[in-house]
Amino acid sequence: MSPLPAPLRRFAAIGDLHGEDARLEFVLAWLSGQGIDALLSVGDLVDGAGNLDRCCALLTAHDALVVRGNHDRWLLEDPFAHQPGFLTRDTLLFLRALPVTRRLPTLRGDLMLCHGVGDNDMVRLHPQDQETSRAATHALDVLLADPDLRLVVGGHTHRRMVRSFARPDGPPLLFINPGTLHRGYPASFAVVDLERGQVEFHEVLGEPGTAVVLEPAEVVALRS
Repeated sequence: MSPLPAPLRRFAAIGDLHGEDARLEFVLAWLSGQGIDALLSVGDLVDGAGNLDRCCALLTAHDALVVRGNHDRWLLEDPFAHQPGFLTRDTLLFLRALPVTRRLPTLRGDLMLCHGVGDNDMVRLHPQDQETSRAATHALDVLLADPDLRLVVGGHTHRRMVRSFARPDGPPLLFINPGTLHRGYPASFAVVDLERGQVEFHEVLGEPGTAVVLEPAEVVALRS
């Protein structure tokens, strides 16, 4: 991937990893030929059956922009409870350096990368056919009050989605959840093309020990 430009025009977003190093490696290899400006990761790297050290090394090698998830925070607070076994010094330094959020310029205005909603890593924002909690509504209100913020990329629920939240004045706030690579869930990631105004979701098929396959899932148009 090329050095991070300003503003972003086309980027990839990877959801909750939970140690899925084999799937991550496959996805990164595919993305290397897709003209991606940047790779964004919503955190929750830890608490999975795969190799956390390798996940962190792969993200580092691909200059990924990563934020801290609640599982990552829990590991740092109590390492023995949330990640059995030995972790390398590089992995611990990587996790400790993760910010809660990142703010990036894009063709459509500022983007916030987070895990839950904004700086709350425990808030769940559901698809439109499900109820959103009061905590999520409050966290969203904070983001909606920022007129320069146009997009949010977050995770936590393991469910891919694109939601649009109207503002009284000005353009809506778009929230994108790329899904998860965690085994046992429908696995997916997203390629966001702001020039075309669309989010391309791709499903990741195949369990550990079998061949990994990518299939196009759906393309969602971004509202202006």
